Amino acid sequence: MHTPAPRPGWNRRTFLTLGSLTALAPTLSTLPGGASSAYAAARGAPAAAGTAGADWARLYYESPARTEKILMEGLPLGNGNLGALVGGDVAGDVLALNEDTLWTGGTNPSGDYGGDENMGNYQALARLTVRLDHDPVQASDYYRQLDVQDALAVTSYTTLGTGYRRRAFASHPDQVLVYSLTADQPGRHSGSVQLADGGQRTGATLQAAAGHLSLRNSLSSQRQYAVHVAVRAEGGSVRVSEGRLRFTSCTALTLVIAAGTDYVPDLDLNYRSGQDPLPAARERATAAAARTVPELLRRHQADYRKLFDRLTLELGSSSEEQLGTPTFQRVKANQRTLDPELFTLYFQFARYLMISASRAGAQPINLQGIWNIVNDPPWSSDYHTDINVQMCYWLADQANLAETSEPLFAMLEAQVPSWRRLTRDTVRRPADGEPVRGWTVRTSHNIDGGMGWEWVGTGNAWYCMHLWDHYLYTLDRDFLRDRAYPLLRETCQYLEDILVDDGRGALVVPDGWSPEQAPGPYWRRTPIGFDFHGMVREDGVSFDQELAWDVCTRFLAAAHVLDSDEEYQDTVRGLRDRLRLPRIGGWGQLQEWYDDKDSRDNTHRHISHLVGFYPGNRISPHTDRELTEAVRTSLTARGVGPTGWSAAWGAACWARLGDSAMAMKHLRNLLAPVESSRDDIDMDGGGGVYTNLFDAHPPFQIDGNIGGASAMLGMLVQSEAERIDLLPALPEEWPTGSLRGVRARGGFALEVEWEDGALRRAVVESTGGTSTTVHYGSASWPVRLRPGDRREIRP
Repeated sequence: MHTPAPRPGWNRRTFLTLGSLTALAPTLSTLPGGASSAYAAARGAPAAAGTAGADWARLYYESPARTEKILMEGLPLGNGNLGALVGGDVAGDVLALNEDTLWTGGTNPSGDYGGDENMGNYQALARLTVRLDHDPVQASDYYRQLDVQDALAVTSYTTLGTGYRRRAFASHPDQVLVYSLTADQPGRHSGSVQLADGGQRTGATLQAAAGHLSLRNSLSSQRQYAVHVAVRAEGGSVRVSEGRLRFTSCTALTLVIAAGTDYVPDLDLNYRSGQDPLPAARERATAAAARTVPELLRRHQADYRKLFDRLTLELGSSSEEQLGTPTFQRVKANQRTLDPELFTLYFQFARYLMISASRAGAQPINLQGIWNIVNDPPWSSDYHTDINVQMCYWLADQANLAETSEPLFAMLEAQVPSWRRLTRDTVRRPADGEPVRGWTVRTSHNIDGGMGWEWVGTGNAWYCMHLWDHYLYTLDRDFLRDRAYPLLRETCQYLEDILVDDGRGALVVPDGWSPEQAPGPYWRRTPIGFDFHGMVREDGVSFDQELAWDVCTRFLAAAHVLDSDEEYQDTVRGLRDRLRLPRIGGWGQLQEWYDDKDSRDNTHRHISHLVGFYPGNRISPHTDRELTEAVRTSLTARGVGPTGWSAAWGAACWARLGDSAMAMKHLRNLLAPVESSRDDIDMDGGGGVYTNLFDAHPPFQIDGNIGGASAMLGMLVQSEAERIDLLPALPEEWPTGSLRGVRARGGFALEVEWEDGALRRAVVESTGGTSTTVHYGSASWPVRLRPGDRREIRP
């Protein structure tokens, strides 16, 4: 993550607050009666808790989520498009709402981070406040939890002899968020519901009636947006008072929330339909509110668990005491005493976030997913193309969530027409100064065809890595032919236009850089139109060379599968074979630059020169011993990543090296406790998780969560096109366990069981592949299967 000139407000400690929103009631530090008995009861009787999830699957707390710290303490919900953070206390809740297409900005390629006409910012949508006439001092048995197995948030407590329960979930099939209040005695709910525009934006039109609340507004970028809340009460009365709904003596209250904007993924329409989004939001909320809460919950969980239940992970059992301890206290204790099921929860929480934030029809995951609470978030809460958005999709295919990659591919198809135009207007062929073919990207971009800071000349190739990888996992030939191949080919044409001779007969990418560093004088720079902001640009940087090699190789493989473009294959093969590839430097490191100028003291968070080792595979530990050792030397010098995502990248690299101790060292950094008070930007001493297990960059960035889970899988299973490695970096902390449902490249699914640190058995199932070789230690098993067949392996 880079550091352009600070914009106003970036380093304020208040950037994680909800603007002028005040706490609903005095914060509860301690509640009478404790919550252990309530939690034990919930664990013993899942139906009473409103969820059937397992103990390991729960984020559990005995204290409220403070509204002013909702980003680090609130419970996240999402259905792909619509997200919410749930915070509050006994006296009521706040739902901080997001809609994934609510962006300022446009298609201007100026490189300006802010400004409605430039890249703009991802925006907070709205906040829904529910106040109750409950006195926190009189409450007991308070707890709240998020069950990631059932995608359900529950709050429970007792006050004045009545038991109260709140449930919240975000339904993908009904495209709504549901929030319900119930009690074990009739007529005990009285309070108010208020809907407010996000981040104190002016100009909103609010409507309130006994059965609904609605909000309509537009951004200065002319994007229209709307929220509709259908309100259903059981018993009592609901009336409108001063723009809010007041409910009295209700037995139950249900709020069904829908939202939308006028965004369309079409450059020709300037990414705006111009249609009022409120009628569609109202229709969705009204239709869902016609169903009962149990029916909505069944529909939601059937859809969610169809994805979530595909993969199970067991890493050993935690004690009953550990399972009954609030989650953040477990995180702290895990630094001293191993808590195996906390690692399982951390892993599955990442899968929960992927399912919640990246579904078909939604936008892909940005820096904060659909959980941004301010209108000037750090780095605009954008799409960062030099590691962050890519890391958000490392987990998808291998963790059996292939469908969650669809928003990434759909975004590329929607944005490339704009990026192609911006690239043509900026980038020139070194040979004759003419515009290049194809497209590339800057370090950051929005969803409106616009881009922000610093061009990444081979960012196109890194995006293309995901296209071919998705094919390797799924063997979806239609996807390869119709969606992946055209972008792969166009990126090769772009490279064909820009590559230059290094004066020694090799080809290098000109005008490049190694995100996000400035190491000193450059050996040569061939300008092709890129601006730069204090970064050193030069030719032949290892990051660019690896990505150029990677996209050429993937294009050639795709063309071979499709039996296509024989003549152009020769052209691309000729380019690839002439590329100058990274060398081993004077102190045994893999060089980051064309020249040998790496410093042993460089502990920068980016390890961009290792992209050909991970997530790429040009440098393989199975075939390239010298280069692999150079990777190890570079990683050792860099140390443990100083931010969340950089620790995740380091963990993945060490897992690929087969070093379980170093991989676990980085993973423990990712699971270190970070207090909610650490809300400033820190790119040198970060890593860890907040109270709600959000990754602490700090501040929160979702890529660390997903990258960390991907690294965990890499410790247990790794795959290449014709090779699967079992338990390549199994740490001593997980001596016995199992993994079922993980996917491997080549079209395979696996079950793996181990005991006392050794493989017990594995099952390989073909989901479309035919042959591979399974490796464990020095043993190997050639496997040939017909689609649908399975083979058991025992060492």
